[in-house]
Amino acid sequence: MTELDRFLPSTRDTWTWHMARIMDVPDIVHMAQTHFQMEIESVFTPDPHIYSKNVALAVVEQSFDASKCQLIVARDNQTKQLRAYSWLCRGHYMMYAAEECAAASFAHMDMRLPLRTRITLMAQILQQWHLWCQVWSIPILISSTIREDQQGFINLHRAAGFAVRGSMAWVRV
Repeated sequence: MTELDRFLPSTRDTWTWHMARIMDVPDIVHMAQTHFQMEIESVFTPDPHIYSKNVALAVVEQSFDASKCQLIVARDNQTKQLRAYSWLCRGHYMMYAAEECAAASFAHMDMRLPLRTRITLMAQILQQWHLWCQVWSIPILISSTIREDQQGFINLHRAAGFAVRGSMAWVRV
């Protein structure tokens, strides 16, 4: 991920990443509703109670076994407002291969943030996913998007060494 090394967390960041906790669940759900729900409403009927339950279950699961999933949040150092979160799960397999994959479920951020900040947050998410896969010996990392505006997201994946096919990206860790 050398092209993204300039985005590694540093003292210049105005946020800090940490594993999600139960108290993060309402903010995660609110961010999904506020900034991303419109992307799925034409097909799905979003239910904030179901999403809250699933986020809470992931938080509990990772607090007892950090190898199952990675649900992380970035909070502003001063205001403690949620800036971004990401959710990565392991245990996925392609029908044609025996290698385990970690698949990204979500990479959401406050879309009101400046573009440079959003790029930095997403680059840091990609780095966190890659590191998590290394720690837990997961050989393949898969990421995809359903967003209509996806070019910047896909370009960051390319810069991180992912192979990209349409809106799917994968990399051998």
